[in-house]
Amino acid sequence: MNTDLSLLELLVPDALKIFRQRYLILEQISLHAPVGRRMVARQLGLSERNIRTETDYLRDQGLIEIKNFGMFLTDKGESVVKDAAPIVDRLFNASQAEVRLAQALGIDRTIIVAGDADLQSRVYDLAGEELNSALNLLLPLADCIVTVMGGKTIAKVARKLNRSLSENRTLRFVPGRGALGGRVNTESNAVVQEMARATGGSYESLFLPEHVSKDAYRSLVRDPEISGVLQDISQSDIVIHGIGLASEMARRRGYDSVALARLRENKAVTECFGCFFDEEGHVVERIRQVGLQFENLTNVPHILAIALGSRKARAIQAYMRNAPHQTWLITDEAAANQILNGLARLK
Repeated sequence: MNTDLSLLELLVPDALKIFRQRYLILEQISLHAPVGRRMVARQLGLSERNIRTETDYLRDQGLIEIKNFGMFLTDKGESVVKDAAPIVDRLFNASQAEVRLAQALGIDRTIIVAGDADLQSRVYDLAGEELNSALNLLLPLADCIVTVMGGKTIAKVARKLNRSLSENRTLRFVPGRGALGGRVNTESNAVVQEMARATGGSYESLFLPEHVSKDAYRSLVRDPEISGVLQDISQSDIVIHGIGLASEMARRRGYDSVALARLRENKAVTECFGCFFDEEGHVVERIRQVGLQFENLTNVPHILAIALGSRKARAIQAYMRNAPHQTWLITDEAAANQILNGLARLK
């Protein structure tokens, strides 16, 4: 992690969050002026109330003007954006390898931690620390809903979240799906409890199987408790998910030998959100699941995917062919190097 960023987060975490948020607002106004608060809020994934508070402050500082036809920067504001850009670069921007990987995958940002999770368990701790930092940067200073998918990787990195995330925020963690079966501590319900405990936030639960019949699904979504969780999922500020290997995820879901053979025949490489993808990113099989649907990701302001270890390289590449552009990927050197060196085919 950038040393300057770590030190600032330790000493003045609130100042760092506010600095980045105000810079991004000024940047959006500079790019789209004259622009209204609603568009800036939509672009940054913030509430209009939050944008109103911040733009009133920026106006009082003489950095912007607010007219009936929209907001625009003053000369002083233009100068501040120009002077702040190098600082933002140093604190927040990615390394050259991270930029190259993000470009190759067609997503907004990648974060690469040292090592290979297939060989070194400490890599999960490093990824967890980066997840905490990324959430601190991306989540608005307001009431936040974080939707979390389950899985071994997400369960391991969740242990590194801390209470700094709850400073000036009210966090609510929501499970993105029902239970797959298998190890209880890796299910979404267990992971959101761990994240809420670590950060001082709250959580909701979704106590039902992930995979249900069509008729059962229609009945379940009418239940007030379940529909309330689904409503929160639809209003997520951020989604955190893993990228599973197709064969492993199929076994967790109880696929028999015939179903596993069908997946192999269809050359399934990875699974996310109940969709099995081949190496070209085509959906070769899909399960009806209760919770977050793959199509709804495009409406989420921020998405954090976490996949670690060299054996995940092909799975990362296959899924990223379909990932929304606003995705951030946290991975390790082993997987990143395989992709960047062409061992996993790029777009």
